[in-house]
Amino acid sequence: MPTETRPTHEFARHVGEAMADARWGDVLDVVASDVVTHIPAVGDLHGVDALAGFLLETAAKTDDGERFELIDALAGDTHAALYFRITATREGRAPLDNLTVHVARLDGNRIVEIWFHNFDGPAVAAFWA
Repeated sequence: MPTETRPTHEFARHVGEAMADARWGDVLDVVASDVVTHIPAVGDLHGVDALAGFLLETAAKTDDGERFELIDALAGDTHAALYFRITATREGRAPLDNLTVHVARLDGNRIVEIWFHNFDGPAVAAFWA
């Protein structure tokens, strides 16, 4: 995914589509090295390596990875929100069917801060526990 400046909405949609296609290298290429990620029940992660480690760790806990379906992308001048349905299965757990919004603060075409917001936090926590 090129990192040249592009309109925020187009940038957000490209990031969301890369996530839906599991092109994590493309996603991480536009994340600032010192990104701060706020994750419910996990806390704050500092740096792109911590975010990448979290993504690998969660995928490893599932039967065959997480599937991201991009529902919509919303964007302003400095923030973007990606609305997803994330599904996964894990032995001994009810299937994950998580509607979530990932809000990102942008500095140009770099993601510098991320907040995960799950619509059903208790169900998500039970899946990952």
